[in-house]
Amino acid sequence: MIGIIVALHSEAEKVLSNTNAKANTAKNGKKLYFGTISNNDFVLIESGIGKVNAALSTQYLIDNFQIDYIINFGSVGGIDGKTKILGYYAVDRCCQYDFDLSALDSVSVGYIQDYDTVYFYPKTDRLSFLPQLSLASSDHFTEKATDIETISALGCSIFDMEGGSIAQVCTANNVPFYVFKGITDTHGSGNDVNTFYKNLRTVCDGFYDILLKILTENA
Repeated sequence: MIGIIVALHSEAEKVLSNTNAKANTAKNGKKLYFGTISNNDFVLIESGIGKVNAALSTQYLIDNFQIDYIINFGSVGGIDGKTKILGYYAVDRCCQYDFDLSALDSVSVGYIQDYDTVYFYPKTDRLSFLPQLSLASSDHFTEKATDIETISALGCSIFDMEGGSIAQVCTANNVPFYVFKGITDTHGSGNDVNTFYKNLRTVCDGFYDILLKILTENA
């Protein structure tokens, strides 16, 4: 079975409507959906926004279902010329830029001692049709110049509030995982709230087609 994790219902909407997925509720209160896509059974969980929600949801799927691998997709922001609004990208590595023990232990921002690494690495073999970028996650909305400087110094071009923690939980459980993201806005683009939500709807509409391609071409 494939485990799918999204933060928002809007990110999953087209997947659910095209697969006639059946809704349920997890013991932790998160919304679950069960369905089949390209002869693959899946369970999809709507984690909610933030790293703790994402980690909780990832562990729930792993503990309660026989998960072959996890797929996470969703909307993100971009910070440099490598990203294009409404573009889609495979994630080749993830980090958590708000995890910072540098003042105490003289380690890099994002370094997690338990794993002796800053980065966790999704699989990308099923996503060769998408360009690859690195993702930085945090539990706060990214808008400050200092945040952008930190993300850039980590070699990342896109940011969200979930992917890094999903990557850590999958790594801890030795469960393969894939991450792909769609860009709603870029830092400094000057887009207003209405444009952001318009872009969000457009990006979300494309997730089903990418998911179908992943599962169909690699069947």
